[in-house]
Amino acid sequence: MQSVVQGLILGFIIILPGMSGGTVFLMMGLYENLVADLVRLRLKRYLPLLAGMLVGIFVSGVIFARVFMLYRDITVTVLLGSLLASVRSVLATCPTLAWKRVLCLCVGLVAGLLLGVEPLDIRQATGAISPIILIVGGALGTAAMVLPGVPGSSVLIIMGIYDSLLYALSVLAVVPLLWFLVGSVMGLFLLAHVLDRLYARYHDLISYFFAGLIVGSSRALLPNTYSYVLVPFFLLGFALVWRWSGRRGQTTAGGETT
Repeated sequence: MQSVVQGLILGFIIILPGMSGGTVFLMMGLYENLVADLVRLRLKRYLPLLAGMLVGIFVSGVIFARVFMLYRDITVTVLLGSLLASVRSVLATCPTLAWKRVLCLCVGLVAGLLLGVEPLDIRQATGAISPIILIVGGALGTAAMVLPGVPGSSVLIIMGIYDSLLYALSVLAVVPLLWFLVGSVMGLFLLAHVLDRLYARYHDLISYFFAGLIVGSSRALLPNTYSYVLVPFFLLGFALVWRWSGRRGQTTAGGETT
């Protein structure tokens, strides 16, 4: 039962940009064993966790999609604050600057600005996405989600498919969701371990690159109209994830990271 509840919590969290699934695994004390068991295909013990996670993703996705449809500008403003605050978690263990890190930050920033062109708006999404894009998005998003501090949903925003997937969840569009699931499974087994090894070896450079990507791609979360009314919502999203990001630092200090 505990694994199911943990999966529900994880499912609720990873649907939101700025929230890192890897950080949740760390805080639950599951990260090291999860990565090791993925490599050895020892998965039976994680089936209850997966079941809870799928339920959490579906329930939170449907609720979030409805709220997005009704209050687009408020929702993206909260998400904008959340996404920008997540940079704290990405750079939590490498705060000092060096020219290589700055270069990676700039490359990521430019890439994010170029890729995150379309504004996020589920009201205009149709769910009609190429299966290849869905598979690639599922693979990259899931693989990134495993890394502590990196919000996997930000990958979907960068690829321009986050709102379309929310729409697919809200209307239970089975076909695109299945393609995305195929990609997620591939990412979990084929990419997560490789990405984790690269992350361990080039942690600082990859972290700064991800930080640049996140900041650059945040342009997709700009509201259609600007108003002082939106400021508290931006601050709410920023404060929630900033506080959450601080927990990653506490977990890291406790010696639970790889």
